[in-house]
Amino acid sequence: MRRIIMLSVVIALVGLTGVGPGSLGTAAQEATPSAMANHPIVGAWLLMNPGDPPTPSPMIFSADGTFSATGVPSYVDPQLGVVFGSSAMGVWEPTGERSIHVTWVMVLSDGNGTYLGTFTLDGYPQVSADGQSWDDPGTQVHFTIRDARNAIVMEAGGGNGTEPATPPVHAIRMQVGNPGLPEGTPTAGTPTG
Repeated sequence: MRRIIMLSVVIALVGLTGVGPGSLGTAAQEATPSAMANHPIVGAWLLMNPGDPPTPSPMIFSADGTFSATGVPSYVDPQLGVVFGSSAMGVWEPTGERSIHVTWVMVLSDGNGTYLGTFTLDGYPQVSADGQSWDDPGTQVHFTIRDARNAIVMEAGGGNGTEPATPPVHAIRMQVGNPGLPEGTPTAGTPTG
């Protein structure tokens, strides 16, 4: 009986506050459609991930607050071996005239197709004044790695006076005829003609 009363109280509070499954995490949907559609982040971008060599991640920030990106589909983990990652899917919301908060999830599996868990990242890009690039210094970035049972196995960052969780990243707006790839430098044995 006590559980039924508690459940009734929770249901009543949810009804009064308007907090329910359909209203949690809806800040992007609550922003006015024109504010979302006119935000300078909307469009296709090419981010070059730091590394040697740098690797490209094409991404799209849609006017409805959704986000999608892709990149190198696998990497080598010292303990797990080759790990495959899905394309990233997520949502974004404006935090200022040129800044946003984006949250995205990537699904991970091993070379045998076994589900390993997820990688979630919260980033804070700021678009340049000319609208042709954006930067995220990584000082507020937060990421979470969960195993196949959704248990958190690693978290880092979050801007709490800790070291940045990621190195700074920079993206260029993609254009027809110019996807934003940097000028290449030939390596030994690379055909040039």
